[in-house]
Amino acid sequence: MEFVYNALDQEIQKYEQELEKCKHCQQIRTQIQSLKKAIEVMKSTQQTKPSEFSQLSMVDKSGFVDAVKRFKNMIDNVNPRDVSLKFTNSQPIFNEEEECLVPAHQVIFMSVFPRNFQPIDQIQDLTIYSHEGRLASTLARVFERTQKITKESHTRINYKSRNTLLVSSKRNEIEEREMRLLVEFESAFYNLSGLLEKLPEGIKRNLCYLIKDREDHKCQLCASEISEESNNEMESTHMIKEEDNASEAHMIKEEDSASEASLNIIA
Repeated sequence: MEFVYNALDQEIQKYEQELEKCKHCQQIRTQIQSLKKAIEVMKSTQQTKPSEFSQLSMVDKSGFVDAVKRFKNMIDNVNPRDVSLKFTNSQPIFNEEEECLVPAHQVIFMSVFPRNFQPIDQIQDLTIYSHEGRLASTLARVFERTQKITKESHTRINYKSRNTLLVSSKRNEIEEREMRLLVEFESAFYNLSGLLEKLPEGIKRNLCYLIKDREDHKCQLCASEISEESNNEMESTHMIKEEDNASEAHMIKEEDSASEASLNIIA
């Protein structure tokens, strides 16, 4: 919420500057007092613990900032330009007590800032992601983004953490070392392990359903389903075998009876 407070402070400063020009303007004074009261109310109701706030952080700052700086220096050596970061991210998952169970996962594509960039002036309504299926779909979207990176991709892995992958384009194909980093990041999705292990059961099942067609996807839910299907097949095979045995015994009995009757006729 710090950025909100800063924005409100800037508004207050703007009104105070206007007030200097017009000392008798009561409307401006009233607006300043209203904003100050709003800040105090927000601060009193938004006392987030430091540990909880760190869990909400989308990007682990350790190493991430250095990776962006290295990329910026490389660009500036050729032609000084701004850097663009494009996020493909999931939503953080909370429990009923509003504690963060799973932080947001993201793939961030880093590039030179486009000259024809059109800023987005709309704020996304995050309430649509309150449903388990929608939350799972945001995770699946991150996974699908990693799937676009292959051995033939001209991609550089600039930074990797448990929930963040920072990538950029390059002339040469991706290196084997970088592919290993990619595989490590994807393994959490394939196995629903790591940070994703704490996902609520409903979201796990939805995510499993969305990405289970991948060859390497072998999570515990899939394993239990395969085991259950295998048991059902064994039971079905066992029942068929019993039916076959019963049918065979019945046929043998009928043949024996017919043979016995034939002997009696001959006699």
